[in-house]
Amino acid sequence: MKHTPYILVALFLAACSQTPDNGKKPQEYSMFNENLITANKYLVKQDMEQIENYIKRRNWQMDTADGGIRYMITKHGEGLSVEQDPNVILSYRIELLDGTLCYDSQTDGKKNLVAGSSEMIVGLIKAFKFLRHGDEAVLILPPHAAKGLVGDLNKIPPHSVIVYYLGIE
Repeated sequence: MKHTPYILVALFLAACSQTPDNGKKPQEYSMFNENLITANKYLVKQDMEQIENYIKRRNWQMDTADGGIRYMITKHGEGLSVEQDPNVILSYRIELLDGTLCYDSQTDGKKNLVAGSSEMIVGLIKAFKFLRHGDEAVLILPPHAAKGLVGDLNKIPPHSVIVYYLGIE
């Protein structure tokens, strides 16, 4: 009995070191990965074209942040940067590119957030790096910086670009 833990560890290590023989050759996985990469590049390119066309139709002058996030500060606040004071009260309106309203703080209530917290979407975390308390801004978030391939399983459909109008208190 006292050797049981050692035997279990040895069996575990032996099992982990074996690769399953499922008939797939390494080059088949390589081809699969190349196809996924090609498809992903195509989707990202399509997203960026949609975003560019949306911006052009509105004659907006927007900056670009990491990950293809587009932003425009429409009102400059005089408060601390969000990085200096990460506790924010966020008013917002979230729309799809076709104008469909998804969420609005006037009906859903403002959000109390800690910038960078795990419940935030990646696009907001990145945008908060250049925003201050008192700012109002428009963000356009590609799917990978918004709700991803599955959406939010509620009002934001899968693989959606979202337009985020926000105000930071």
